[in-house]
Amino acid sequence: MKICGVIAEYNPFHTGHALQLTETRRVLGDDTAIVCVMSGNYVQRGDLAVMEKYRRAQVAAQCGADLVLELPLGAALSSAEGFARGGVRALDALGAVGFLSFGSECGSTRALLRAMDALEQPRVQRAFQAALHEGLSYAAARQKALAAVDTQSAALLSTSNNTLGLEYCRAIAAEGSLLTPFSIRRRGAAHDSSIPAEDYASASLLRAQLAVQQLAACVPYLPAPSLSMLRQALDCGEAPVFLSAIDGALLSHLRRLSADDLARYDSDSEGFQNRLAQSIRDGVRFNEICEHAQTRRYPLARVRRALLRAWLDLPLDECGKPPAYLRVLAIGPQGRALLRLFSKTARVPLITKPLHEKELPEIMQPMLARDVLADDLYALAFSAPDRRAGGSHFRKTPYCDTSEA
Repeated sequence: MKICGVIAEYNPFHTGHALQLTETRRVLGDDTAIVCVMSGNYVQRGDLAVMEKYRRAQVAAQCGADLVLELPLGAALSSAEGFARGGVRALDALGAVGFLSFGSECGSTRALLRAMDALEQPRVQRAFQAALHEGLSYAAARQKALAAVDTQSAALLSTSNNTLGLEYCRAIAAEGSLLTPFSIRRRGAAHDSSIPAEDYASASLLRAQLAVQQLAACVPYLPAPSLSMLRQALDCGEAPVFLSAIDGALLSHLRRLSADDLARYDSDSEGFQNRLAQSIRDGVRFNEICEHAQTRRYPLARVRRALLRAWLDLPLDECGKPPAYLRVLAIGPQGRALLRLFSKTARVPLITKPLHEKELPEIMQPMLARDVLADDLYALAFSAPDRRAGGSHFRKTPYCDTSEA
């Protein structure tokens, strides 16, 4: 059995995501089993997922994924580099995944590997460090340094999915992973485009439509299971979920933190920590705080991630650790066969029943407790008050496809 990994957020799951799963099987074979490692209730841009993780995982399983696992919280709230490495580590920990499929604007694994090799050249590294000292962001500094030796590769890094694809390739190399990467060309609207193209829409456009209660505008770009799940969540007051719903909860914790406290959640400089602390004191909404704190060197997504890590008491040095366990969120058609295989090959426990988490080793309990807290805090953003109760972490179980023999 060929097993292919996909690292994703599905925020929400749209027709472009469905296309990637279809194309993955077209390339590798129709019987390929697909394992998705998906961000949970918090996503890499430094935000809450628009819909709860078990719901999004079920949609993925109904649209072609055979098994959906939760990306560890620390990796989900990391930079593109940390996000990619966390996903690769999770797939490697399963012990039997052979491929990694990802979308990119260029659709060329070879081009991304060429860019990766160019970045490792000593003179590019020296130029990169110089650009950082000029005050450029990590991404801008890297692109500027690369442009000096390979303008074609540097141009690739002007788009989000190419950049993330490059990070997947770098993570595979850095981890000594046996995963074989291959890229599928992204079709239609660009990553953050506000306009649909070729019958595809970006996830950011769909979230923007949901924010103004325009589900009808999303319908052409959502597979039937995704549309159905969104309607269910909307009807019961569990979607759409946005940080603006919990400004008070965020600020009440963040204002308790000094600049020294904030140093635990971002590793850069005293100046950044002081800037965050001042913005927290002056701002009256989370988005306002983030916009005030961002600079050319500290992009908005980095600020948002740092503040969410602070809210969740998730120190930055814990975000880069290999996974100690993996949580199953949904089981698709070949999912049970995969779980049987992974029970023999996986290097970490696979949690299928949250109630069994307390049986795991004591060393894992602080991480598990943080996951519980993160889910309880996420629930505060539901529009329906009766859905905001804590403890849902232990009440929910993975969706399981019943069609498998």
